[in-house]
Amino acid sequence: MKDEFSMRIENIMMRIDAGERLGFYECEHFIELIPAFTEKHSTPDTRRFLEYLGSPDCKMKIIHVAGTNGKGSVCNYLSEILRQAGFSVGMFTSPHLIKLTERFCINGKPIEDNIFCEIFAELMLRIREYHQENYFPTYFEFLFFMAMLLYDKYTVDYLVLETGLGGRLDATNSIHEPVLDVITEIGMDHMQYLGNTISEIAAEKAGIIRENVPLVFLNRRDVSTEVIERRATELGSRFYRVEPSFAFDIKPEPDDAGNICIDFSYESKYDKYCGLRVQTVAKFQTENAAIAIMCSRALIDMGVAITEDDIRFGLRKAKWGGRMELVLPGIYVDGAHNVDGMEAFLESAGSVPCTGHRYLLFGAVSDKQYHLMIRQILEKGLFDRVFISVLQTSRSVSEAQLKAAIQSETDRLEAPCNVQFFYYGSVRDALMDILTERGADDVVFAAGSLYLVGQVRESLGIMPGN
Repeated sequence: MKDEFSMRIENIMMRIDAGERLGFYECEHFIELIPAFTEKHSTPDTRRFLEYLGSPDCKMKIIHVAGTNGKGSVCNYLSEILRQAGFSVGMFTSPHLIKLTERFCINGKPIEDNIFCEIFAELMLRIREYHQENYFPTYFEFLFFMAMLLYDKYTVDYLVLETGLGGRLDATNSIHEPVLDVITEIGMDHMQYLGNTISEIAAEKAGIIRENVPLVFLNRRDVSTEVIERRATELGSRFYRVEPSFAFDIKPEPDDAGNICIDFSYESKYDKYCGLRVQTVAKFQTENAAIAIMCSRALIDMGVAITEDDIRFGLRKAKWGGRMELVLPGIYVDGAHNVDGMEAFLESAGSVPCTGHRYLLFGAVSDKQYHLMIRQILEKGLFDRVFISVLQTSRSVSEAQLKAAIQSETDRLEAPCNVQFFYYGSVRDALMDILTERGADDVVFAAGSLYLVGQVRESLGIMPGN
C-alpha cells in the first residue's frame, strides 16, 4: 500500500480512536481516493474477509441480481413488490447518481448521512483488525462490505443485491447462498473485463448461479440463454425463463396528474395479470417489470406470501431515477450507456409526443462504445440539435475524442447530416444553453451515461427521489 494512502488511513483511524465523529463528505472523499491505491482481490480473498466480519450474509435472505441492462430497475420493481407484501427490504445498487448514500436503501429510501458514517467507521476498524499485511478493499469491495455491515446492524427481511460488474468475479459473489438468483438482459458491455462475445459475457454473468438456488433470467438472446440454462442445469438449479413476449398490450396512458405512464398485461405459464402500470414513458421497462413478476412467482413457489395486488400496486408505486425519467416538464434523462441501452432509449424518445424540436444532451465515459452510440443517434435522426458535453469524471471522453467520433460517424452517413452539434466543457454549461434556447413545444433528452444523468439532476437542483 502506498505511503500516501497509509498516512490518510492512519489519520482517519486516529480520529476514530479519539471518538471523533467523521462527516459524510470526508468519508466520501476518502472512499473516492481508494481506486488510485488498491487492486481487485480474488473472490476467495473477499469471502475470507466477509467471514472475518462474521459472515453477515448467512443471516440474510439475499436476492442476487446480475445482467448488462435493467439490473437497477428490476431491483427496484422487486423491492417495491416485496414492500407492498409487508416485508422490510434493503437494496444495494450501483452506481449512484449524485450521492453515495443512494447505493444503500432501506425500504425505498437512501440511508442517512450519520448511518453511512457510522458504518464507514466500523468497517475501517475491522479492516485494521484484520491481520493480513497491506490488505485494503477496492472501491466497490469497500462499499459492498459496508452494505454487509449495514444490513446486519439494521436488519431487513430481504436484501436485493445488485452486482457491480460481471458476476463470477464480482465482490458480491462472495456471499454464501442467496435465496434467488436473477439475470437480466445480456448485452455487449465491459468487454475489456468480461469477454468479446455474448456467450463469454453470459458465462461471466452466469457465475452467480448457485447449486439448487432458483434462477430467474431473461431469454432475449438464444446464445446467452444456452449458456445460462446449461449452467443452471449443471448445478441443479430450477430456472424460470422470462420471454419478452410475456409483457404485451403495451400502451402509454396518462395518470390522474396527466403524466404519461405505461399500461400493459402479463402472461406466462404460471400467471396472468391485466391492467398493470409502471410510472415511466419507457416501454422497455415492461420487460424489467416482467422479470420482477417472475421473481415474485419464484418466491411464491418457495412459500413467500405475495399476492396479485402486491405485484400490481408494487409496480405502480415503483420509481427509479435516471431511466427515461421526467425530471422537469419537457426534460427527460436516461442512463443509456451501451448499444442496447441506447437502442431502447431512442425507441422511447421517439414515442414521446413532441410538436416542436427534440434536443439531445450527450456525454459518455471512455470505456463505453461511444462511437456506436453516436452512430445510433445519427441513424435514428430524431434530434435537431445535439449538445455534446465532457463529464465531470476522470473516465469521461474528452471533447477532442467526441468531435473525432462525430466527424467519423457523420462521414459514414449516405445522406447529408442536418444535425447541429454544440460542444461544452461541462454539463451545467450545456444545460444552461439548452434551457435558454428551447421553446415551449420543444422536448429535451439527456442520455449516454449515468454520470450524465446525475450531473443534469445536480445542475437542476433535483436530488434522486424528488
